[in-house]
Amino acid sequence: MKLLRIARFVSLLVLIILSVSTSFAQTVAGTITGVVTDPSGAVVAGATVTAMNTATGVKTNAVTNGSGIYTIRFLQVGPYALTVEAKGFSASTMNGITLEINQIATVDVGLKISSASSVSVQGTAHPILDTEDVSLGTTLSQTEIENIPLNGRNFSSLTLFEPGAINTDPGGLTGNNAIERATYNSDIVSINGNRQQANNYTIEGADNNEPQNNLIAYNIAPDAVGELRVVTGNANATYGNGNGGTIIAAIK
Repeated sequence: MKLLRIARFVSLLVLIILSVSTSFAQTVAGTITGVVTDPSGAVVAGATVTAMNTATGVKTNAVTNGSGIYTIRFLQVGPYALTVEAKGFSASTMNGITLEINQIATVDVGLKISSASSVSVQGTAHPILDTEDVSLGTTLSQTEIENIPLNGRNFSSLTLFEPGAINTDPGGLTGNNAIERATYNSDIVSINGNRQQANNYTIEGADNNEPQNNLIAYNIAPDAVGELRVVTGNANATYGNGNGGTIIAAIK
């Protein structure tokens, strides 16, 4: 009986640890989802959908379900090409898909009937409207980050390009203060009139806030940042613990 109680206690402790670690985990990956149909508009089940990151060449596959729906999760942010193949149809490839941090991109694909499996239909995806996320903010790509002059090499200076963000101390963010961690409010912007400590910083989904004063715990080298998103309003539940801005950094 005593061993049974100990086993139950250990199981409960493991569940608590897992739930706590899960609550603090935040994703920076993207998702591509959509519906595959034939020329008549009927859904195509069993189609193979391949998302290829054109920057790295990494491919991720999925298969449409009985409703013709596919979903490819946990994709690294960046440019993608989407290829759909199904028996009796021409292969269709959509280019120009760019995933941003925590984005759910909806890409519906219509297939054409073909008697020759070697026929391929090429296309370019239109700008994607994210209907799953109503948050307000700006995303800076790797190219933009590399070409923005940062005096002092402080990655937090990138947040100044977001409407509503101001630097309350000109000697702070613009100075030579790209130190290992932020120790002063002047290292952080004020967003939408909130205190600097009201911001929430994450790196690859992990918390990057110093616990004592809620300042930046670690200043990332700008060369290591692949994408930076600043959410200033309507943050979803994943990033809902910041009253000011939510700064989400994805590493290259």
